[in-house]
Amino acid sequence: EKAEQLGRVLAEHERFKALMVARDVVTADEAARKLMTDYETQVEKMQQLTLANKPIEVDDKRKLADLEKQVAADEKIKELTKAQMEFSELMNRMNRAIFSKISPQEKDQPPSDG
Repeated sequence: EKAEQLGRVLAEHERFKALMVARDVVTADEAARKLMTDYETQVEKMQQLTLANKPIEVDDKRKLADLEKQVAADEKIKELTKAQMEFSELMNRMNRAIFSKISPQEKDQPPSDG
């Protein structure tokens, strides 16, 4: 029940709403949507090559660099990325608050150096 309440509160939060709007704007823009799909496909291709210990061709590196420049220059995608980061920060704060209530307090141990 409490989790459902938290979900409802999050759904009404300004950062979640901004994320949904930014996502919808990118989804509705054919060029931005294609750019995101092409970028994600190229990243995935390179990750698969890396995992398989296969060489990454210069053309693949250039294609990824070109797509990264295009993504970084697209205003709609920049807004989506910003909204994703802001919502992620909110979720991280929320998770830290929850964890602080369920983790044992370590009062007798000195802080770690690392």
